[in-house]
Amino acid sequence: MAGNLNTPAMRQWSAFKQKHPDCILLFRMGDFYELFDEDAVRASKAIGLTLTQRTEGLPMAGMPHHQLDTYLKRLIDRGFRVAVCDQVQDPREAKGVVERAVTRVLTPGTLVEESLLADDASNRLGAVAFLGSGDDPQQRVGVAVVEVSTGAFTIFDTTAADLPGELARRSPSELLYADTSGNAPPPRIARILNALSLSGTPRPAWHFRPQESLEALHSHYSVASLAGFGIREDDCALGPAGAIVRYLRETQVVHEDDAELT
Repeated sequence: MAGNLNTPAMRQWSAFKQKHPDCILLFRMGDFYELFDEDAVRASKAIGLTLTQRTEGLPMAGMPHHQLDTYLKRLIDRGFRVAVCDQVQDPREAKGVVERAVTRVLTPGTLVEESLLADDASNRLGAVAFLGSGDDPQQRVGVAVVEVSTGAFTIFDTTAADLPGELARRSPSELLYADTSGNAPPPRIARILNALSLSGTPRPAWHFRPQESLEALHSHYSVASLAGFGIREDDCALGPAGAIVRYLRETQVVHEDDAELT
């Protein structure tokens, strides 16, 4: 990390950044949202923000607060996850550094704001789990897709060979997959992301495990069984569905009574 963080505001920024390390953090300071360090460098290259430096030597860039949606759309369109950190205290009442909180986490597949969506105001998030390793074209794959504005799920299984076509028909904006390498997406995931121009997001592998996914779905729908939805609890697509529920809760999109499972 360039520069130093020996000011109260920069220590506060660092604390929020540590909680959202995979996001571009937009940090409200007065009438501007500021970006610092690598976030500033990456955003300046991606969307043309002017890159400068703080007096501490930390790279920085910024945007007027009233243009937030314009820049959010540019960042999301380029596949970034964005955390918006707002001032939640009147600066005139602050005795030290003003209180701030992350009020939104936005990703390509979780947008619901009409100003950030295409004209049809529809956005879908997908998740996949391969049942096995290797490149067998007949390998089974569990798939879940959610329409984020309504919370309606579609879950199904397919083959590895048919997966690209199934995803193309449902047009998710973002695809979740189990992070098994800790680095680049596995080749079979990378091929799909490239072919369909999808934003891919690795998630902890345990989010896709059957037992953890059942617990997440039971909790979300406040049920002891999914039989009422006509879904078997050994369905291979429940892993991806559970991963989606956890992800949407993290990004503050899903609420308790706004989803359907089909």
